[in-house]
Amino acid sequence: MKIRTKIIILFSTISIVYILAFALYVSYFTRDSLQTKFYHRLEENATIVGNHIIKNDEYNNKVYYEVTRKYLRQLSEGKDYLLRIVKGRTDIRFQPHLPMPRSFYTEAIVNGKAQFLDGKTSYVAVFFVDSLHKENLLVISEGVDDYGHEEQRVLDNTVVSGGLLAIALVIFLSFYFANRLLAPIKAINTELTQVDISNLDKRVKNTFTEEHDEIGTLISNFNAMMRRLDISVKSQQSFIGNASHSLRTPLTIIGGEAELAMQQLDATHEAYYSVEAISKHASKMNLIINNLLLLSRSGFERKVENKQHVRIDELLYDVQKSEKHMNPNVDIFLDFSDIPEESNDMNIFVNPDLFYIAFSNVVSNACKYGNNKAVTISLGCRLDHVVVKITDQGIGIPHQDQPHIFDSFFRASNVGSIYGNGLGLVLAKNIFELHGAGLLVTSVENRGTTVQINIPQ
Repeated sequence: MKIRTKIIILFSTISIVYILAFALYVSYFTRDSLQTKFYHRLEENATIVGNHIIKNDEYNNKVYYEVTRKYLRQLSEGKDYLLRIVKGRTDIRFQPHLPMPRSFYTEAIVNGKAQFLDGKTSYVAVFFVDSLHKENLLVISEGVDDYGHEEQRVLDNTVVSGGLLAIALVIFLSFYFANRLLAPIKAINTELTQVDISNLDKRVKNTFTEEHDEIGTLISNFNAMMRRLDISVKSQQSFIGNASHSLRTPLTIIGGEAELAMQQLDATHEAYYSVEAISKHASKMNLIINNLLLLSRSGFERKVENKQHVRIDELLYDVQKSEKHMNPNVDIFLDFSDIPEESNDMNIFVNPDLFYIAFSNVVSNACKYGNNKAVTISLGCRLDHVVVKITDQGIGIPHQDQPHIFDSFFRASNVGSIYGNGLGLVLAKNIFELHGAGLLVTSVENRGTTVQINIPQ
């Protein structure tokens, strides 16, 4: 998951939780406050009714009607229930048809009042000690708080709509701040995509933040690392160039002197075999040095020069001819049965010298490890790619060795005494990748190997 997505989700989640918690808090305590106020109004109503029943005087009659008119709308759905309670007792003689349990009446008698809510209907009981009559009085006022419920409904709708707007605003702000916070990193990543091993002198400019904040420190550290890496790579390039030149000169001299000595010696001479071995090993060492130099240059530069349009079938024919000369005991077949009729489809835009080296390395491996059996080079087209397959029927590559075949100097465990340096396939892969081509190797031990190269047209 991207950091931007994490920031958006985290910020939005925390804010939404707070908004929901605040909305629930407001709704709950508003509902509780409205209910409490309505209980008070029912209690006032029950008190007026009780005093009116007990005293029944003119003043209380006047007050009773004033209160009735005042609360007429709010208490219009309710009734008043009068119960006589035997003095000295805390229970009722009979229970009216009301939803309250008997404990409600006992609580009202003992504590002086009690409250009960059944759905939307509220009940408040007030107990009166009646000194003018034989029995005490319990007044139960019933009512439905239409005004309070309507006020609560409006409030809930307001909270819901306001909460939805707040959530939408939070999500918008999450995207906005995530983009603002990560804009410097995004810009840095865009600049870093332009940095590779061929232009290590490029530096990232800090145009986004202060020099001493976290992003500025990151840019400074990265530029310092690039300076050290640039110095290291240039030193390595210089060493490889100097070492290759220093090694090639004596090897050329050794090889030339050995060939000259071989011309002067008879093949039966006892020194002829030693001189021939010197000549062969000098050639092999020269080949290794050339491959190392080419491999290092392709890795450092990461770019291809002198590219031109080349017919892949003609290039493969030259490779077959050259490898046939180097391996006269191996049959190398060209299979062009799958090529298209349009000859232009065989054109590829590559460096012909590099591609020749790459295909030569692959075909040479097929001949070398193919148990002197036939090697097939097939050519075809798939959509916008030219596909080349090089197949042998040799020793194959053990399964445990296959993940390492592109490591420099790695050789499979079953090659035995077959000569090799572990660089040919690595060099071929680098050359193909520099041209945007892909190389795929499939192999079964003791059954053979197939190397497939997909080249964009």
